[in-house]
Amino acid sequence: MEKLCTIDTQDKHRIYGMHAGGFRKPLVIILHGMACTMDEVLYERGTAWFQKHGYATYRFNFYDWREGARQLKDMTFSTHVDDFDAVVQHFKERGVKRVYVTGHSFAGPVILASRDQAFDAASLWDPSYGLSFSKRRYNVPPGTFVQELDGYVMPWGVNPILSSAMVREVDSLSWDTLPAHFKKPLHICVAEKGVLMKGAHAYMKKASEPKKLTIVKGATHYFNDRAGMQERVYRESERWFSKYQ
Repeated sequence: MEKLCTIDTQDKHRIYGMHAGGFRKPLVIILHGMACTMDEVLYERGTAWFQKHGYATYRFNFYDWREGARQLKDMTFSTHVDDFDAVVQHFKERGVKRVYVTGHSFAGPVILASRDQAFDAASLWDPSYGLSFSKRRYNVPPGTFVQELDGYVMPWGVNPILSSAMVREVDSLSWDTLPAHFKKPLHICVAEKGVLMKGAHAYMKKASEPKKLTIVKGATHYFNDRAGMQERVYRESERWFSKYQ
């Protein structure tokens, strides 16, 4: 059973997540994408799948409605990275010997940008590449700047607010240096029918060995195009992690 596990950051914010499996098993940490939550189907099903296959798990929200949590409108790319590193450190301090990380979409570059890299291997699920929140990319319209908010209102059906600091940081991100900086075993599962194939190949070109690219045929961004597709993503990730136990 998963239990609520909160982690306090150095700047006095609180991360809310769900943990299962104790501290003796190898741990898989699952990171959600931009403006998502840990409770989306891809992450919930992944959590259950890894638990069934012998792993402890932790999925968490980068931002949350509960007391002390961060709000998306106040975040930057760097706070994503810092909070991710804090989560890994929390479990290392509690004696977890093997830590593996998965990240979907925007969480992919967050993992690549880790400063500590205190985990054993990473598997990215259709990771973001070359994003902009202020310019049209991948045929997605940009956000609208609102001076009173010092942020951008995004046209995503629901309308999250991204801070100007977040938008500037992402616009200036050197995407190709992220994998060059990354020193851990890297696996990428990319959706064949999505828009991020070129980005996945660009990451692979710059990444150090060991590395592996898996192209999931017929898949779009959430790998939910046919029965069994998400399970294949989990299985490919687990095969990668099992090499580094």
